Order: sequence, then structure tokens, then C-alpha cells
Amino acid sequence: MSETNLDEILEEYAAATPAGNDLKILRETSEKHPQHSDDLADFAAARAVVKHAPEEELSAEEEHRFAEAGLKNLRMVLGALNESGATADALQSLVDAAKSKGLNRKSFAAAVGLSTSLVMYLEKRRLDFESIPKTIVAKVARVLETSEELVSSYLNQPSDLATNMSFKTNTRAEDLPPKNFSDAVREDQQLSSEEKRKLLELS
Repeated sequence: MSETNLDEILEEYAAATPAGNDLKILRETSEKHPQHSDDLADFAAARAVVKHAPEEELSAEEEHRFAEAGLKNLRMVLGALNESGATADALQSLVDAAKSKGLNRKSFAAAVGLSTSLVMYLEKRRLDFESIPKTIVAKVARVLETSEELVSSYLNQPSDLATNMSFKTNTRAEDLPPKNFSDAVREDQQLSSEEKRKLLELS
């Protein structure tokens, strides 16, 4: 995108926020033009500083206070954008993320070296996070083209056991303790003995 286009984007944001910065509009404009999100953040931060700048000459003390106020505004704008970005980037579903890469459950499982049942253990966060080998986390991240931190954050959340289970039980989901990864591998009915051995060696 050319410099002229960037100017037009900044003018578009400025025209949409005549009274000053609006974080909602800033987020929307950044999502619309992700390649210039940093430029928009810089523009908004500079605009926030200029808005509060006095016209008269400043003393050293006033200049220091003004600089501190500018930094505070900058942190607020960037912090809000980072928080919004983190929320947008957070994984909501491993299976859905795989689908967006053109992988169904079976192909996703094959890509990370697991069975579909183990993939669903991960999807529903029914495994003890500490027992999941880092190698598996790394493989999932690589296949989904995301960071290991985001995958770990997803897997380390409370269990999301499906409420529409195909079997009836009086046991509540929260009463079921998470399963150890190694135990889940040993009990798996889809993996061969050799596949189980390789996975258990990772634990």
C-alpha cells in the first residue's frame, strides 16, 4: 500500500472521530487495515498528546508534566489495542482452527501424530495440562500456524466437556478429574502399539 493510501486511512480515522480518539473506531479501522495497525496506533497516540498540548511556552516542570501525560495517553491507547488484539487472537477451538487450515479432525489428528479421540481430549480440555508433552503443544501450534503460548493458554483453561453427550450420566462435568495424557494414550482404541509407544516416550 502506498504512502498516499496510508494518509487516506489516517484521514478516514480522523474524520470518523472529530471529537478525539475513539478506541472502538480505532480497533475497527485497525482490523480493516491490519497492515497499518501500528501506524494507526502511533497516529492516535500522537493525536492524544497534541490534544492536551498548551499553546504557550512551557517551563521545564510543565514540560515534564506534559511529557508524562503524553506517555500516559500513549500507554492507554497501545494497552487497549494490545488487549483487543490478544482477545481476537485467542484460540476458541482447536478443531475450528484446524478447519480454517483445511483440515478435518482426522487429518488434523494425523498431522499432530494423535488419534481423533486424543484430539477431542485436547479440544475439550479433558487432559491434565501438566501431563501434555511440550512436543505435542509445539506440533499443534505448528499445524495451526500459531504460537505455542496460545495453544498452551487454550489447553490450560477449565474443561469444556460437551453438555450434549451421547451417553447419560449423573456425574457432572466438573466432578470428572482431568485425565493424565499417558493414561489417555494407553486406553486409546485407535492407536497401534507402536504409535502408543512413541507417544508415551514423549511423556
